[in-house]
Amino acid sequence: MAVLWLMLLLMPASCLLQTTQDPNSPIKNVRMDPEHKRLTWDLNGNVDQISCIEESRLPVQAKNNRYCSFELMSPCKVTNYTVTVTDPPFSTWILFPEPDGTPGAAAENLSCRVHDVDFLTCDWTVGRAAPQDVQYQLYVEDGTTLERRKCLHYKTDDRGTHVGCRFDDISRLSKYPHGLRFTVGGTSGAARVPCTDVFRYLSAIEKLTPPNITVTCNKTHSFMEWKMLSYFNHRFNYELQIQKSTEAAATETLQVKEHTSFTLLNTGAYTVRIRVREVFDELLSEWSAPQRFECDQEEDMHTRSLRTSLLAALGVLLALLLALLLCRRFSLMQKVLPPIPRMKNPIGDDFPSTLVRCAFRHLAVPGTWDAHPLALAGGCGLRGSREAGLPACAHGASPGPCCPRRRG
Repeated sequence: MAVLWLMLLLMPASCLLQTTQDPNSPIKNVRMDPEHKRLTWDLNGNVDQISCIEESRLPVQAKNNRYCSFELMSPCKVTNYTVTVTDPPFSTWILFPEPDGTPGAAAENLSCRVHDVDFLTCDWTVGRAAPQDVQYQLYVEDGTTLERRKCLHYKTDDRGTHVGCRFDDISRLSKYPHGLRFTVGGTSGAARVPCTDVFRYLSAIEKLTPPNITVTCNKTHSFMEWKMLSYFNHRFNYELQIQKSTEAAATETLQVKEHTSFTLLNTGAYTVRIRVREVFDELLSEWSAPQRFECDQEEDMHTRSLRTSLLAALGVLLALLLALLLCRRFSLMQKVLPPIPRMKNPIGDDFPSTLVRCAFRHLAVPGTWDAHPLALAGGCGLRGSREAGLPACAHGASPGPCCPRRRG
């Protein structure tokens, strides 16, 4: 910038305007259209192969020999734009923007970074020739839509001059895939203060934050997983540094490509830390803080007691289920295979009881062989031969168990 200003001061005015004053020049009225980011001109006659050069960069071919587009055109930095014609040979140039304000009063060393996932911070220094009452303001501008957002959270130096600013919750900025222009403007009651700007893609200025590791483990396996957070980068490789003992020689570094989990075998107790590398720009994060995991620790009394209670309850439940199944099965067997009834003996089954009843009823009246009235009432009597000693049916007795009906 200082060299450019020195060239402008030493170069004669006639040299600055030499090509634009020729009435026969093939290109006239070279100008910048900031709204459309175009360098345009008026044609004078037939020309061929027009190109444009910004500072010392590669030439840009003109479109329809009418204009050249510069998407990253700076509204703050005084830049030389040159237009050249191949046939007939000709060149001219302009400065944009025109020098304005006090050189050296603008903010210097402007730099911005995305950090801690959600924050965007820019810092700068006060211009070397800035007035005592200078104050700076930061805003961001979408490189395509020109939409602007002001910064609100400033930090100041001892004089109260803004020297940095922070944007919170930058997730809303992720809708700008074309990059942002960061501009610091200045105000002063003593002089005009030029602005300072830089154009950056947020994905390229992010300071990646290493993720936090969570572990699920037992005495044989340790399953590590993590979640990487970023609004502007999406593909990562990871490095795991694992130390299985207190000796530094036991530390090993493992590469995990585009996965967010890793399994270790037979680990026991170990310490691990992680860092992230973005795939395309190879942005590298710092190492995370060490995390220690104990995967072989003994169970405490409470855990053991709880497990015993659960196992006992499970055993009781299984016993009840088994009993229920057995009962249902026995009932089903009875329905499918009922017991076979015992065959009845028509003679043997009734004989003892009939004999007892007849003997009971055969009660003789003392002094006679006549049957007792009870026996007569029951239908049995002993009116028979005393020598035979066999019961006989009473005269006129009703047939019954001991007095069968006579046939014929």
